Amino acid sequence: MRDTRLRLFLAGSLLGAVLISGLDGQQLSPIAPVKPGGMPFIRSYRTDTVPPLRVSDSSRLHGMIRAGNLYLTAPDAIAIAIENNLDLEVERYRILASGWDLQRLESGGALRGVQSGSGASVTLASGQGVAGSRSGGGGAAAQAGAANIQQIGPVTPQLDPVFTTYTVLGHQTYPLDQLVQSGTNELVYTTRSYYGQVSQGLLSGGTVRMTYNGAYLNESAPTDVLNPTSSASLGVVIGHNLLKGFGERVNGRFIRAARRRAASSDRGFQMHLMAVVANVLDRYWDLSVASDDVKYKRRNRDIAREFDEATRKEIAVGAIPAVDQIRAKSALALQEQALAVALNAAEQRENALKDALSWHGQADPALAAAHIIAVDPLAVPETDDLPPLRELLATAMNRRPDVADAKMRAELAEMQASSISNGLLPSLQVYAASTNAGQTGQAVPGANPDPYFVGGAGAALGQVFRRNFPNERVGVRFSAPLENTQAQADHAMDQLTHRQTQLNAQKTFNQLAVEVSSQVMALDQARAQYQAAVAHRTIVEKLLQGEERRFQMGASTIATVVGARRDLATAQSSELAAAAAYKHNRIALDQGLGLTLEANHISVEDAISLAAP
Repeated sequence: MRDTRLRLFLAGSLLGAVLISGLDGQQLSPIAPVKPGGMPFIRSYRTDTVPPLRVSDSSRLHGMIRAGNLYLTAPDAIAIAIENNLDLEVERYRILASGWDLQRLESGGALRGVQSGSGASVTLASGQGVAGSRSGGGGAAAQAGAANIQQIGPVTPQLDPVFTTYTVLGHQTYPLDQLVQSGTNELVYTTRSYYGQVSQGLLSGGTVRMTYNGAYLNESAPTDVLNPTSSASLGVVIGHNLLKGFGERVNGRFIRAARRRAASSDRGFQMHLMAVVANVLDRYWDLSVASDDVKYKRRNRDIAREFDEATRKEIAVGAIPAVDQIRAKSALALQEQALAVALNAAEQRENALKDALSWHGQADPALAAAHIIAVDPLAVPETDDLPPLRELLATAMNRRPDVADAKMRAELAEMQASSISNGLLPSLQVYAASTNAGQTGQAVPGANPDPYFVGGAGAALGQVFRRNFPNERVGVRFSAPLENTQAQADHAMDQLTHRQTQLNAQKTFNQLAVEVSSQVMALDQARAQYQAAVAHRTIVEKLLQGEERRFQMGASTIATVVGARRDLATAQSSELAAAAAYKHNRIALDQGLGLTLEANHISVEDAISLAAP
């Protein structure tokens, strides 16, 4: 399924929508490069179309603002954050890049950054006129240049077929110190050389090449029997490595590694997605707690006002001394200050949530002016129903993407280490070539050439296809360094790297056990604190009810009732803080177990492919 999704993603078909808690998906513009169209040969040289960056928020965010208020549920906040998160957008580009990297490696050749060069020169067939005899041409293209390869181990052959052709025109003059061969002291000749080649690399470590050479020569040599002349040759060359660079296991190591990375490229996105969801939930519940805390602080302020007013009235009738008014004013001032602090905290947490919901955060005027109202109530379930710690650790090992990445890095290091041992072997190459040649020309007046060689380029090609002049050759090339220090050092370093990745993977596994056990303990402690806060709030409620009944019977004072109400508001704030602590610890545990997305009904595939063309 992942391979299918990746291919569709690379083709630019970003179809889908985020499916979060039953919300409708939000369509955004596509970001995947689109391959060019056109004729098969022409489109290979056209650039891909890369869409521009998405720098604006999705329409969902502004569409939910009503009368200056943004009413949000927790799933709403998650959906908007996924659409407008820069880190996730960077990860989407990373997934795209891993797919294109796979395509690049599947074409073979050296790794990126390797430079190579080639050149072309006039090539004449051996014996084609005086110029061909002097140059000693062999009917093959003269090429120069070599790749500057900086990578460890054998280089994968170029697996994409390559067509190469060139034409060289020349006019040259040579002084000659003897007349036996040319009959003149000054050789002037005009040449045209044609070369074509189709080559195909083999993943097993070989190369197949078909070549064509054609040449035309017109020279000022009185000794020529045919002038001008045309030559042609057609050949097939097959070469293969037998030791170093042999086998698909060696030459395909980078391709296999890229396939593994591409198939698991959504794991990095998944880790960032889990972090984004957890962060948004933390900020959402922080805002919810801050908003409720403002309500409690405002209620405390109102109670302090009532107490101040009641104190003023009792002083007026002489029931209490005037000094009590100072105490009432001081209590009111403290509650006003507490309310101001709570309002400031709520505004800060609201701004933090806005930053998580938008590309631009406070720079967006419409969002900056909106007031976010957290709709979902903060609730703590009756029980956690957690399985034993051993099962939780097994769940984390199977579900956490960083654990899977650690395993994959160890496997890739092992793959590289096992393949690099091939670089220790000597180089043993075999090749076989079959070439058919032909040569014809126009008879010089007064000469009596063989009629078989009289004709133009077509006659020369006829000789080639009739195989009148076949040439075959086979060869073996062996090369072995007497001191193989570099290859041995490369092999040792790769083995050490493999050991390091194994240790890092084990370190990740060990750290996982510590994290999960700590998070379970923190969750248990948060639940115990919440239950204690609930019990305390219940007791304070009963005390307030009793004090109010006593006040109605004339056995209590207004100051005592007001104090009991203030104690209840404080107990409610403590209960709210304990519930928030429990919520944060539950979010952390879900993230530690790798269950954040499952707990919030989020599909990784849908979050990756957010846009439709």
